[in-house]
Amino acid sequence: MQIGVRALDECLSLQKKSKPLIYCISNSLLLKDLAECIMAYNGIPVFFSSLISDNANNKDIASLLVSLEDLSEEKIQDIEKSIRIARRRKMPIILDLIGEENSFIKKETALSIINRYNINVVIGSINEFKAIINNVIEKKEDNSRIDRFRDNIEVRVGFRNFSKANNIIVVVKSEEYYLTDGYSEFFVDREINRESFNLFEAIKLEYMLAALISVGVASAGTSEEKFISVLVAIMTMAVSEKIVVQKNLKKDSILNKEYLIDEIKDVNSDKLNKLSKIDYLFVR
Repeated sequence: MQIGVRALDECLSLQKKSKPLIYCISNSLLLKDLAECIMAYNGIPVFFSSLISDNANNKDIASLLVSLEDLSEEKIQDIEKSIRIARRRKMPIILDLIGEENSFIKKETALSIINRYNINVVIGSINEFKAIINNVIEKKEDNSRIDRFRDNIEVRVGFRNFSKANNIIVVVKSEEYYLTDGYSEFFVDREINRESFNLFEAIKLEYMLAALISVGVASAGTSEEKFISVLVAIMTMAVSEKIVVQKNLKKDSILNKEYLIDEIKDVNSDKLNKLSKIDYLFVR
């Protein structure tokens, strides 16, 4: 399935017009790259040091992006305060499970946030989701390998049920990107080999997907528009990765980050339409 050029253009044009403010709560080491990625996708970043306050103007609020890196008791309290304010103001909330899989406190925090608040989008790898979706994903001895679950019906049903039960858009980062709202499923081909996949993992580029999604949902209006904006953000990430790999750039983490951000900045509807590959499934 391909989204029409007109729909892609409308989504991207809306972001350029609205230039939404994205409130980020994340690892301090990632903030600079998050900021560059958000700005490349026509958003405006506001960081943890500028925590949302009750006195902020509604017109300045767009979306809240929360990643679960480097959690502490104080930070968890600040995250929950921000989420409560965001809920009162009907701001979309994006939760990135990055790094969650190996930490009990991160698992408990993720479950608490998902169960207590209305989160719009949850993003993570298969192993990160494995920690919070019980009995859905079989334990794998080699967690470093690329996980493929397209043909595993039980796993996909688990993700769909999790999405429906919590009214959450689920985004899974794997050898291909997976998106579901519990009813529709999309597989977006990344067209990268194992070497490139490991490179993106090693230099922590995949967290940038959360930045793109936060800009997309902040610019959208209806639930359907939000879902489409998430899909377009995933397409943007996949196509940008593909172009970077095709250019055979040097394996330098700084260079790769800069080039990937440049590709995100240069994305347009024609490029997405020509270079993205999407498989779509609808289930009741």
